[in-house]
Amino acid sequence: MISVAVLLYLSIGWCGASSAPEALPKLASPPKEAVDAAIKAPLTRHNRAIKGGAHSNMTLQGEVPVILAAAALAGDTSADERLLEQMRFSLIGDNAITSNGGYPAQHDRDITAMYAIAKLTPRIWNQLTKEEQHAIDLVMQAAFVASAFTSSDTNPYVVAKTQQYSLDGDSNLNREWNPNFREGMIGGVLVGVVYFGGPAKAQAMLDSYNHEAFVDELEKSGLTNIHETFTWKEAHPDSNAPTGDAITAAIRDYRYHSLALSDYMKIYQALTERTYEGTVAGGLEDGLGVQMDDGKRAGMLVSGLDQLPNKGKQGMLREFASLDAKGPRSSIHYAYDGFRCNLVNQYVLIASGYWQQGEIAKNCIELIQVGTTDLWYKFDHGYYDYAKGHGGDIVNLANAPAGIHLTRPLWEQVLKPYHNLQ
Repeated sequence: MISVAVLLYLSIGWCGASSAPEALPKLASPPKEAVDAAIKAPLTRHNRAIKGGAHSNMTLQGEVPVILAAAALAGDTSADERLLEQMRFSLIGDNAITSNGGYPAQHDRDITAMYAIAKLTPRIWNQLTKEEQHAIDLVMQAAFVASAFTSSDTNPYVVAKTQQYSLDGDSNLNREWNPNFREGMIGGVLVGVVYFGGPAKAQAMLDSYNHEAFVDELEKSGLTNIHETFTWKEAHPDSNAPTGDAITAAIRDYRYHSLALSDYMKIYQALTERTYEGTVAGGLEDGLGVQMDDGKRAGMLVSGLDQLPNKGKQGMLREFASLDAKGPRSSIHYAYDGFRCNLVNQYVLIASGYWQQGEIAKNCIELIQVGTTDLWYKFDHGYYDYAKGHGGDIVNLANAPAGIHLTRPLWEQVLKPYHNLQ
């Protein structure tokens, strides 16, 4: 039986109504080179059958949809056609995000951020049919509910202090793991707050969630990827996936480490302080790296250790001095993953007008400025990766993750000017 709250939601289009702050900041568009590259890039597709566990075909340059949306928001109409094409492509059932709330959440963010930004752009949003807008509402609700479940203080697995599971029973997650997990999962909550009109409306939506009614809406809208996730327990009763009742209970009166949705800036601060918690160094063992069985060293700068900026200062990306299942980890690839997801979460908060200036924002940006300076320096000088007990190739700008040509200008030419940073 559909609840009164869900009937109200479906009848008035609660999720689709825009209730963002009236005065949105004027952000610059990403530079033309980045926008042109995003227009030419393949469309982003999601499906759990895609190899690698991320459920995405664009893990290396997943921010393409965000760049398209950011350009449109800033008034660059050159991206409009491709943006609308991506928005509609991601509403096709087996292209949509899978929304399990776990490891793939960092890649779901590229689509949910795109939709959240596009809704702030009437020129784009008003070209969609009511049916398309409703389908987007469902995609966004799915991502919000899934992320709220996996990050909630009352998640049954968190409460029991046992192995944690996503909505489709995946065990490759923990809300306390490294930033490529946390920024995606908990960042999904931040983007949900923006899309659904602020903390009060977002919490009201979570509190009125009706699993049976939502699953029915997913089926009617043809969102097969998401429908499969939200009916996983029903289809696989022996799996460790949560039941609909467990999901409903965990997201009601949501808290993340006692922080409510009204504390969303503190939630962003908690993410940022974790992602940028390192002390700037040239690598493991004070820049000397880890010695491997073959006598070579890894987890360190290739050159430029003596001139490393900000050495000893807090703000280095955590993944330059972290741990994984095989011991110490110092990886520029994983560090970049934390940077890019935190960047998208920050952009959505700022573009929507929900970013709150003050001590929290100031402290976060100070950490990020130190961390990004360090990240670019290490790309410039080359870095020997070390992860999962093995040394990797030298990583530099020549073989950096493909998306750096999108994320670096989003920070340096869009958000840094907003923060009045040099």
